[in-house]
Amino acid sequence: MYFGTNLVKMDAKGRVAIPARHRDRLRERCGSRVAVTIHPTGGSCLWMYPWDEWETTAEMIASLPSLKHENAVLKHIIFTNLFELELDGQGRILLPASHRVHAGLDANAQVGIVGMGKRFEIWSEAALEEQNAACLEAARQTDSEVSDSLQQLML
Repeated sequence: MYFGTNLVKMDAKGRVAIPARHRDRLRERCGSRVAVTIHPTGGSCLWMYPWDEWETTAEMIASLPSLKHENAVLKHIIFTNLFELELDGQGRILLPASHRVHAGLDANAQVGIVGMGKRFEIWSEAALEEQNAACLEAARQTDSEVSDSLQQLML
């Protein structure tokens, strides 16, 4: 499982160094291969999966009934925007230009790499700050309902 936030600088070519605390595990687990796609519901971030986790996730997505419109849209967004990337010798990945534009990632700027359990999210620093603030505000809302799934957890 991957957790925490690391800010790293994206270079002028669009390369981002995977934080050292995750890099070795990725090399051991999936031979340095990762899958990167855009956030499927319009969030201004990228999703990055270790390749072995991606294969499991892709099977689940592919098995969704395609005749249901929402499933077809999800499949289209995730699969058509997926790139298979490999960490280079310095532990970096080269993010595709289209993905950098989608997530608002600028050359020589800070990029947030956020461990989200089985996958990572890649954010611009500003968008990550906005997301964190929005999530904290949403959590403070006393009138919001807690999902059935969350009610089952003992936090």
